[in-house]
Amino acid sequence: MGVEFALLGDVRVRVDGRDLDIGHARQRAVLAVLLIEADRTVTADQLVDRVWGERAPGRARHVLYSYVSRLRAALRDVAGFDIARRGGGYELRVDHDTVDLHRFRGLLDRARAADGRHALDLYDRALRLWRGTPFEQQDSPWLASVRDRLVAERFTAEVQRHEVALDLGMHAELLAELSTATEANPFDERLAAQHVLTLYRCGRRAEALTRYRAFRDRLVAEVGVEPGERLRLLHQQVLASEVPQPPAARREGPRQLPATSPWFVSRTRELALLDDARDAAAGIVVVTGTGGSGKTSLALHWAHREAGSFPDGQLYADLRGFDRVGRPACPVEVLQDFLEALGVPAEQVPSGVDARAARYRGLLADRRVLVVLDNAYDAEQVRPLLPGGANCLAVITSRDRLSCLVTREGAVPVPLSVLDEPGAVALLARRLGPDRVAAEPEAVARLVAHSARLPLALAVMAGRAVGNPAFPLAALAGELRDERARLDVLEADGSTSGVRAVFSWSYRTLSPDAARLFRLLGLHPGPDADLFAAASLAGVEVSRGRVLLGELTRAHLVDEHRPGRFRSHDLLRAYAAELAEAEDDAEDRRTALLRCLDFYLHTGFAAERHLAPHWPPITLAAAQDHVAHVPIADYDRAVEWFTAEHDTLLAATAAATRARLDVHAWQLPWVLSTYLSRRGHWVHRAETQRTALQAADRLDDDAARASCHHLLGRAEILLGHQDEALDHLHHALDLYVRIGDTTGTAVTHFSLSSAYDLRQRHPIALRHARTALRLCREAGDHVWEAFTLTAIGWYHGKAGRYAEALAHCSEAEPLLDRIGDRDGRAHNLHCLGGAHQGLGQHAEAARCYRDAVVLFRELGNPYLEAKSLDHLGDALRAAGDRPAACRAWTRALDVLRPLDHPDAGGIESKLLDTGVTAD
Repeated sequence: MGVEFALLGDVRVRVDGRDLDIGHARQRAVLAVLLIEADRTVTADQLVDRVWGERAPGRARHVLYSYVSRLRAALRDVAGFDIARRGGGYELRVDHDTVDLHRFRGLLDRARAADGRHALDLYDRALRLWRGTPFEQQDSPWLASVRDRLVAERFTAEVQRHEVALDLGMHAELLAELSTATEANPFDERLAAQHVLTLYRCGRRAEALTRYRAFRDRLVAEVGVEPGERLRLLHQQVLASEVPQPPAARREGPRQLPATSPWFVSRTRELALLDDARDAAAGIVVVTGTGGSGKTSLALHWAHREAGSFPDGQLYADLRGFDRVGRPACPVEVLQDFLEALGVPAEQVPSGVDARAARYRGLLADRRVLVVLDNAYDAEQVRPLLPGGANCLAVITSRDRLSCLVTREGAVPVPLSVLDEPGAVALLARRLGPDRVAAEPEAVARLVAHSARLPLALAVMAGRAVGNPAFPLAALAGELRDERARLDVLEADGSTSGVRAVFSWSYRTLSPDAARLFRLLGLHPGPDADLFAAASLAGVEVSRGRVLLGELTRAHLVDEHRPGRFRSHDLLRAYAAELAEAEDDAEDRRTALLRCLDFYLHTGFAAERHLAPHWPPITLAAAQDHVAHVPIADYDRAVEWFTAEHDTLLAATAAATRARLDVHAWQLPWVLSTYLSRRGHWVHRAETQRTALQAADRLDDDAARASCHHLLGRAEILLGHQDEALDHLHHALDLYVRIGDTTGTAVTHFSLSSAYDLRQRHPIALRHARTALRLCREAGDHVWEAFTLTAIGWYHGKAGRYAEALAHCSEAEPLLDRIGDRDGRAHNLHCLGGAHQGLGQHAEAARCYRDAVVLFRELGNPYLEAKSLDHLGDALRAAGDRPAACRAWTRALDVLRPLDHPDAGGIESKLLDTGVTAD
């Protein structure tokens, strides 16, 4: 996600090229102050003063809290952004490079430490950040003073930039700008001196002398002082025609860059990485990415844009590393071309790659040259072509990661992925015109999605649209609807530049085992896979899987987008699946999918046992041979695994259903159930249990049916669908009784008690809970005995019988402590807090709620963490500590907002009614 916080103009936030709604002017002023003071604590009083000045409203601190809360909500998805509470104020934590004001100052610092064209470029980049008057709509005295200071900083930067440009002999380009600047600043001696010098160097000596006299007369008449020594010395040099001239221009160097694409868009982050490498004199940049991702377009766009930073020339070679036909270019041949371009007569070019490379490096030693090495095959091909000069830069593009160049030569990697959605839309608009794109937004969205945002695929579809101007874009998008035919549509009329053809150039370089793994990854059901899943899919040892994934990653056929997690974009996945269908028989493909599903089922079952060891387990069939095993040692590792895999587990359930692997189709949702419930993914929990129930019906398995009805009923409870919940729970109870499962029967009675309690039918709820308690004691199940005692206590509390509630919850405590079940203990503490609160024991209630909050947070159950915080606030308010109550409610809101839960509204109302901010 690309984000920009803009202060050098109107205050705004842009995410992926689009303006984000950050509220009205006063709320923007709050953000402006926090951005100006980024990474420093600003007290609430300071914020009020800086935002309102003397015109602060009576409840300014309360309004301020509301503004900060709204800003957090508006910016909650922006990576790296956080408004944290510090003491009695706020601290905004943000990457300074995303704030134009801080980038402006950082660029100026670097410009003042640099020289020549490099310094000039840094000044230009800094000044281009300005879009107008800083925070013009924000009118407080403090912001006005900051605005004045920034305008002065900009003026100083412009004057310093003029000095650098004059040193580079750019007087002709400066003349008009300095004429305007001196009129706007009639008493500034620095500008006057620059203007006189510029006029003289442009051959206008008499006008330079006239300009000096006019400035001196005005200064003496209106200020009463003579010009300074520098300007007086310049005047004497102009009179004597002895003004020093700028350094002589360098001789013209080679200019070999091919034309850049007229449709280049976006890539702000990657261009910034190239800028940083140039500024740091890194020497080598490696732009890598899959075929069709736009590596050459990026390199040439940047090279043309920055050609002025390399006044001694630009060299270019297509190394043909991944061409469909022909062989990669030989370094010795490329060196011959480079040496001749640098002025070496053909007959004087030495023979042999080492001799040519030495001569090449010698010629570049004292020059500033850009070398673009396009489409490299490997590091050995490019090493002889790397310049040796400290002022030169080599930009290399390749489908290979060229990791050894990064490791040994210190190359800067610039990985190139597919375009983001705004960039993909912008590319289509550039090719087709903005009106045609704006007329069919839904069709454009489908084109972007079906093209996987791959620049090559988008270019192919844009070409089809340009060639058929009467075709609606919806028709073209419809051609891409079928995943199996998508690559055919994107073949660019059968040319070698089609998407399938470009992918094939990378695929044919793979070893046989790596090629097989790539094909099988096309069958993987989820958005990404870890090492263990990939090894299971291929049926190889984990160590071998790591080697093969490394080969695929280097070839950019898979991307390690997070440590240990690998994926390909949709078109590469379609290509892999197409290859698997063509080259691997149906039985091999089905066996590979079974191994993959077995991996997720058995690993997920082991992880679930750490999340809910109290829940009655199911029986799994033995896994296939060669299925990898992930050790899940404890609760935290289980949560970490589910967090990484939960999207894939949902997809695996769907894949099992499509393949009619019904045992996996009902057991994978069972594995997921606890995690989905605790994380608030209740809709997914219900959907997967419906899928599971259909699979159980196809298997005609009553035990499976009972489990699915039970878990689906609990999911419906959470969703508020109480009629549906009761229906499924009664089905489950009948099935458990029929098959003689006492534990299942007891736990279903427990669940029925929850469902009836939510319908306000407390006597029936209590009857089911007591039945569950009796069955648990008969079975000797102390875990569910403790859970049920807690539930009975809760129902008594709901009925206002707080002493009985306290007695039952207290009876459950020693059982839970002996068992060590944190989930049951957290619920018990929450219920104990309610009982104490009902008895007027507010301090004891607050202690219980605090302990419950800690446990629910450790368990990764944000909804119940927020509920306990909410009740903690109630207890604190009842105890008379309103500020502490507000702090608890504020924390509850922070937890609930990412869940988008309606309970947040009630907590906000409590804060507004209380009128005390949580300082």
